Amino acid sequence: MTVTKGDVERLIDASIGAAPAPTMDQVKEFVTKTLDYNFAMTLTEPFYIKPNAEILHAAGKKLCTVISYPLGSYTHEAKLAQLKQALADGADECDIAMDVSAFKSGQYDKVKEDLKPCVELMGDKVCKLLYFASLLTEDEQKRAIEMAIDLGFPMLKTNPGFGFSTTVDQVKLAHDFAGDKIGIMVSGGVRTKDDAIAFVEAGVSRIATSAAFQIMADFDK
Repeated sequence: MTVTKGDVERLIDASIGAAPAPTMDQVKEFVTKTLDYNFAMTLTEPFYIKPNAEILHAAGKKLCTVISYPLGSYTHEAKLAQLKQALADGADECDIAMDVSAFKSGQYDKVKEDLKPCVELMGDKVCKLLYFASLLTEDEQKRAIEMAIDLGFPMLKTNPGFGFSTTVDQVKLAHDFAGDKIGIMVSGGVRTKDDAIAFVEAGVSRIATSAAFQIMADFDK
């Protein structure tokens, strides 16, 4: 299997995540730079959606954001309010974090009840379940994946980043367990061309990375 630059480029959700607390001008500069690429999505946090969705939509591009990020510990009401505002501001896709603490505490029904209205609110738009694979056992990962499928999420998001790197084994576990029932987006630790190729070969449908420009440059070397 030969993985090309174009193959990887079309799977990337590009974020500015490597720069904590960027200014509005820095975010605009980043978003404007992504227009030169054929990325699947440009990701910004909720505060930055509205002005940058306008930039992206005018160029025929799409914007993704994160909801209840990164641990899903917002109240249910706050999570829904954030999601509604994100959609109103122009988000095309949303990465929704499950309540990891409740999940690790065995409150599976509570987690499902929390997420179900979010999936319904998204309608035909893509939402990804951020299930934080690096904090879960293999059995817990499988339970989270099964829950995502049952709820109708079209895609998983392995980790939020923040120093938690996804392993190829985590992706293979999800791929082997779920088959073609749900897409997998790798997030956390994809920094180089070789990283990206390894995860594409492992079966991911999308790549979330704050090193999108560097990965593209690696292909050109």
